[in-house]
Amino acid sequence: MSHITHEFPRAYEAATKVDPLILAQALDHIARTAARSRSQTRRLRWIEQRALIALRGDEFRDIDVDLPKSAGPDTHEKLQRRMAYHIAIKHEVLSALQALHANMLAQDLEGEAQRPTEDEYHQCMRDAAAAIANAQGGAA
Repeated sequence: MSHITHEFPRAYEAATKVDPLILAQALDHIARTAARSRSQTRRLRWIEQRALIALRGDEFRDIDVDLPKSAGPDTHEKLQRRMAYHIAIKHEVLSALQALHANMLAQDLEGEAQRPTEDEYHQCMRDAAAAIANAQGGAA
């Protein structure tokens, strides 16, 4: 007995074993969900159109819809995340250096009670060093 391998085995199995109404309801749900998304991306529009084409019973052809771009390293969302990360690192370093600067200025205060302790000074140095190391590690 020969075994036939289909191009889309999951789809073939669903077509032969699952109630068509269940499949149609799933496709309709996918199309509605993609259409109601808060952010309309090319990929979501493609998913919606792909589901609607299947619901109409039409054969899918690439030329019928605007295909999604490949998600390369410079998509808008990835660039935004990268910028937000670097801005957060900048703020972390700035905050640590400002604390270190304030600590250094406080070393010159006349009153002993107003000066930071040796432990506070060393902790401030460690925080600044860690922020700088984190910034250097993120830039690599």
